[in-house]
Amino acid sequence: MTSAERALGDGRIGHLGFSFHDDHAAFVEILEGSDLWEFCQIQYNYMDEEFQAGTRGLELAAEKGLGVVVMEPLRGGQLARPTPEVAALWAAAGRDLESCVPAAVCLPESPVEWALRWVWAHPEVSLLLSGMSTMEQVEQNVHYASRSDEPLGAAELEVVSRVRDTYRRAIPIPCTACKYCLPCPNKVAIPDILALYNDAVAYADLKVARLEYSWIDDDARADACTQCGECEDRCPQGIAIVSWLEKVQQFLAVAED
Repeated sequence: MTSAERALGDGRIGHLGFSFHDDHAAFVEILEGSDLWEFCQIQYNYMDEEFQAGTRGLELAAEKGLGVVVMEPLRGGQLARPTPEVAALWAAAGRDLESCVPAAVCLPESPVEWALRWVWAHPEVSLLLSGMSTMEQVEQNVHYASRSDEPLGAAELEVVSRVRDTYRRAIPIPCTACKYCLPCPNKVAIPDILALYNDAVAYADLKVARLEYSWIDDDARADACTQCGECEDRCPQGIAIVSWLEKVQQFLAVAED
């Protein structure tokens, strides 16, 4: 008998689940590793359909009867602070859809509600977690949740698709995180570093990117690169990784006092 089975048996816990932060393969391995799981928690939003567990993981968990809790529906707040180009898209969508959808349909009122409604549109989602730091945000989210059963139609989903494409076009480095560039002989965390730079540019969120860059081990940051070029030889996208690492270091590194 496992420790989890003992804890369930003697009443120390009532339900067993897990929070997930790895790739899809690891998600499947964990999910199929036990019959005791009753729920799981995954990151999911309209920009991260293929990230970590992704849509495939969401559907598989629901198929197995697990409740699915979604975290990061706003991608750490990034989707609540749209770039000017994305903000213009949301505004235009509101004007255009008002004239073509039935009067009884409640359109999303803000980028936040668009993102939350997109998650709620997936029947496999049991619960959505949204980080809130002010009473105004609490009241807004309660209001949005009261309309969570309002479906997004084809026209609304097309708007979300255009927003997604706009964010993706803003990504400067065509890295797919395939990790063929690894292992780096100097242990530089190449895909993670390039992803942070892409996020900083695409979502105009330098502050968060710099914070997350500081969490990377000192010896795995971009300035540990010795320009050996092995990563570039292996990169199927032909990315000039060495040059990008130098640029990222200048962009994300914060000078120490």
